[in-house]
Amino acid sequence: MGRALALTSAVFVVLSAAPALAAPPERWPAAEPVSTLQILLLLVGIPVALFAVITLLVYVPSMARGQKYTPGLAWRNENEWFGGPRGGVEAADKVEPKAIEGAGDTDRGGSSARW
Repeated sequence: MGRALALTSAVFVVLSAAPALAAPPERWPAAEPVSTLQILLLLVGIPVALFAVITLLVYVPSMARGQKYTPGLAWRNENEWFGGPRGGVEAADKVEPKAIEGAGDTDRGGSSARW
């Protein structure tokens, strides 16, 4: 019964879908002819121009700063240590030996299994 109902409604929708047989109003003005060049400018020129503007907006700032690294040459900038001491590499070299020796004296646990 459900299949018959679904089939009947589908057939009704297909048969009732007919083209509209209406004429345009008589008072509409005639459309002006559009040249092929205008169509190409509208459909091709505007997207290409937008693509060029977006590309320039992306590349101009990096081109203005100049090239920082040339492949094949040595790196000339400072090294970066992510997660290192706040003072940089120089602060790591200035650690006192007592601070290193005293680090294992605490009974706070860790890999030594002393809790």
